[in-house]
Amino acid sequence: MARPETLPNRRVVVTGMGAVCPLGNNWRDAWQAMVDGRSGIARITQFDASSFQVQIGGEVRDFRPEEVIPKKELRHMDENGQYAVVASLEALADSGLVIDDANRDDVGVIMGSGGGGYGTLLRGYDTFLKEGYRRVNPFMLGSMLPDAASGHVAIATGAAGPNFCIASACSTGTGAIGEAWETIRRGDAEAIVAGGTDNPLLPVLLAAFHALRALGHDNEHPERACKPFDKRRDGFVVGQGSAVLLLESLDNAKARGAEIYAEMIGYATTNDAHDMVASLESGRGSAVCM
Repeated sequence: MARPETLPNRRVVVTGMGAVCPLGNNWRDAWQAMVDGRSGIARITQFDASSFQVQIGGEVRDFRPEEVIPKKELRHMDENGQYAVVASLEALADSGLVIDDANRDDVGVIMGSGGGGYGTLLRGYDTFLKEGYRRVNPFMLGSMLPDAASGHVAIATGAAGPNFCIASACSTGTGAIGEAWETIRRGDAEAIVAGGTDNPLLPVLLAAFHALRALGHDNEHPERACKPFDKRRDGFVVGQGSAVLLLESLDNAKARGAEIYAEMIGYATTNDAHDMVASLESGRGSAVCM
């Protein structure tokens, strides 16, 4: 490993953004909803949640991926991959970066996902139980893997540089952006499509979160349920969607006259080495990271 003082220290900036989330299916609508103080949390409609204690979640609504993704590709793509591709194409278009034969090897994809294509796995298992192994979709494996989304994004954009998936539970998206920053900073890429995507709003996963006693449960006022910094907080709310940034070296961004939203100047990661779901009450791990 190179000593820190010998590593390149290139500056890294944000030149594009994209989002598919409960607040909107593009980043501008999502941002305006936040500015207006609107919540994306509501009663679950994608399946019957009436038997659950918690019946609320953050659903992506009015999502029409067929407007962006060819229908042939959609048939073999889990929802988490669909969210990632649509958000990534928005971020790329927003940045104005054109990927072609001259630069494709210098543009990478680092797309985080907590677990990959849950829905695809569950549908495949259901087919297996009902119809036998010969009826299992041959595209199931390629669509259920945690790094399926990063692969789909690469295919959709033509980015042929570094490509992998970060999986670190609730910090997955942040980890993907941090590793993208590191990759560009050390000179292994000029630009990275980076972010997170997930679709855990499924009955069996909602049941698992119930079992952890981790959920906020204000069914009558779903817009108030997610309040992590309130002394009355009682848990988090499960949601679905994707958020993506186009990170780029400052030199590359300036050379092509790109609009720069922000500069990323640091990243760190630690863990508590304590428990699979509970943080240290002292907050030591978070303090060390910061």
